[in-house]
Amino acid sequence: MRHFAPWGFLSFACALAGVAPAAAQEAAADADPWVVSGGFDLIELRAGQGDDVFFWDAAFSWGNSRDQLMLVSEGGGALGNQIDETQMRLFYGRTVGNTTWLVGLRKDIKPHPRDTYAAIGVQGMVGTRLSWETYGFLSDDGLLTGEAQLIYALPITQNLYLEPRVAVGWSAQASDRDAVRAGFSEAETTLRLRYRLKPKLNIYTAIVHERLLGGTRALGRSQGEALQSTAAVIGFGFSL
Repeated sequence: MRHFAPWGFLSFACALAGVAPAAAQEAAADADPWVVSGGFDLIELRAGQGDDVFFWDAAFSWGNSRDQLMLVSEGGGALGNQIDETQMRLFYGRTVGNTTWLVGLRKDIKPHPRDTYAAIGVQGMVGTRLSWETYGFLSDDGLLTGEAQLIYALPITQNLYLEPRVAVGWSAQASDRDAVRAGFSEAETTLRLRYRLKPKLNIYTAIVHERLLGGTRALGRSQGEALQSTAAVIGFGFSL
């Protein structure tokens, strides 16, 4: 029979003490009711060089504090014309601390309706003001791409706050069909000024700057495409 020395018993007791809160947290998550949440973070009109463009970005989830099923939709098009870009993502998410790990599928409805991607992602918070997210996508023809975004919320008054964002896209390979080259392909910086009308409704104005990067920028220059653009924005967002 194995005997525990006193220090061994103390180590065992400390281990149990560490496991107990984790087990309690798991039990609390199991007891959480599954609820529907989410909304439209962005519904906006962008006015700059060329056509005015409308754009939306929405996310909805059904789950609890640990497990979620998420549906994400984003897209847009020229104002007055048909929608020329629509993307849907379906994820299963598992939250651990301040980080949510995601796995699922992405489907491009426009401009390439047959494109389907395996998708993984991570979302997180640093403190209460800085959020971040990053995703990777593997297409059914083997193209690996991804994107990442940082969002910071800077309060000015109780209902007014600045929201700078930085987003980048990348590709592991070159693709003539998608007019992209390997490496960082595009970036977007945005400064939004939001005003909270109600706890679940806000309006905002913004400046958005987009630009192509690296080899994708060189490709765009050779094809006579616009390499960068800046637009003024008005919009609103709401949550359920």
